[in-house]
Amino acid sequence: MSQIERIVFINRTIEEAGGVKTAHIMREFSLSRRQVLRDIEFLRDQLKAPIEYDAEKHWYRYTESFTLFSNSNERMLVLNAIFRSLAQSQGLMGALTEMISEGIDSGVEKSYRSLSDKIVFITPVQDWPDYEIFNRICAAMKSGERMTMHYKNANGELSRRHIEPLRLINYSGRWYLVSYDLQHKELRTFHLSRILDLSRISGDRMKERYSDAELDAFIHSGYGIFMGKEVTYVTFRVYGWAINTLATQTWHAKQKQRFVKEDGQDALEVTLPVANLHEILSALLFFGPQARALAPPEFVNLYNQAVENMQIRIKTPL
Repeated sequence: MSQIERIVFINRTIEEAGGVKTAHIMREFSLSRRQVLRDIEFLRDQLKAPIEYDAEKHWYRYTESFTLFSNSNERMLVLNAIFRSLAQSQGLMGALTEMISEGIDSGVEKSYRSLSDKIVFITPVQDWPDYEIFNRICAAMKSGERMTMHYKNANGELSRRHIEPLRLINYSGRWYLVSYDLQHKELRTFHLSRILDLSRISGDRMKERYSDAELDAFIHSGYGIFMGKEVTYVTFRVYGWAINTLATQTWHAKQKQRFVKEDGQDALEVTLPVANLHEILSALLFFGPQARALAPPEFVNLYNQAVENMQIRIKTPL
């Protein structure tokens, strides 16, 4: 049994019963008293748990409120479901995957493990990377060498780029490469499936341009995969069935939402940072007449124009 499973068991027992006896842990995991005391020491010294021995009740308890892992079993079950789903969608199911899955399950209490196959995570879109391209990018990032890339954009236009590969990202089931584009002298995001060819420039070393914190800020700056330092805060409202759908979704960590009344009708108003207006536009159009753009003016105009164009296409006979 793994130590994390024992730690989770000790913590949950204290939370539910008020304390835990060493004999209880020894029976549960077939451990010696010395091994149990090592786990308690780890909980106290490494995880900073306020745990002490209560001589009156002959058990260990917390002296103050302490949260180790809130809903730890449930979180681990969700993590395993996500892992297995992604592995299966990528064609990676096998002995190694099963070993990793079992490793995740080892952090779940025994009574919960039977639920592992009953929790399913499904992603609607999942593209497989070209593993040869993936391998070359990883090799270049490891060696710190620049690369030459032949790329086809969304409009089918071909280009040849010199790049410094920095991050590989899976966003909404699709793989992207964040690189420093030496021609445009800025960070760019490329769809991995549109990379036609890629090769390292031997001996041409990358420069230390960005810290990890700066790259993280770039990646998480705004909604969507078209990332950038410059973001625009957009505001929109949704109505009817769209309220319940969007109220439980988090499109960005910095989004704000509030329930309002508009002409006596319930509405949910959402504000969030966006790096590319066209990407949030596509997401908002999904809600059809149950959505309306509010700000900024350029987003409102973009949204209204898209709706108008859709109406024209519907009315125009083929």
